[in-house]
This record gives sequence, C-alpha cells and structure tokens, in this order.
Amino acid sequence: MAWTKLGSRESVSMGKGKEFTVNGKRIAVFNINGNYYATEGLCRHQDGPLADGTLKGEIVECPWHFWHYNVKTGELLDYLKGVKLATYSVEVRDNDIYIDT
Repeated sequence: MAWTKLGSRESVSMGKGKEFTVNGKRIAVFNINGNYYATEGLCRHQDGPLADGTLKGEIVECPWHFWHYNVKTGELLDYLKGVKLATYSVEVRDNDIYIDT
C-alpha cells in the first residue's frame, strides 16, 4: 500500500467530485455527505471526465454521454454488463484526504 495525500477535505465540495492526477493516473474523488470515494477519473465510454459529472447519492452521471456509475463500487449501472471502474481506498487523516495507490 502506498497512501498519497490529495489535499484538504475542503478541496472536494459536498455532493461534488474533483479530479486529481496521481502517478500519471486521473482519479476522481467524490464527497457524499462528508464520506469520500475515489474511482478512476475517466468514463469507460469515451473518456469523459467523471469528476465533472452530476452526483446523485452514490451515482455519478458522466457529463458527456450520461453513463452512470456507482462511486462506491465502480460498477456501470446501464448499457453494458460487467463494466467496472477501478476504485481506491480513501482515508481522511486530520483534515486531509489520502488514497491508497
């Protein structure tokens, strides 16, 4: 395990996502009621930026073509079976967000 500090809790607004680059990978971090979840940052369809998508509960909608993913599991909820984003463990330490890369 290699934990990487992304930034402060305030850097990801409640009910929103924010993209970070870690070791050359685009990672989307989502804030759901003060709980943080991280997935790979690009939609599997045509690489839409998931952090810019609409977050409703634990579902993010890709802003480009409206694919829906569960940010806790990475699972695609429509269109194709068996498609899943990589997910990353998240910890909050003091006031900072870390992910396990």
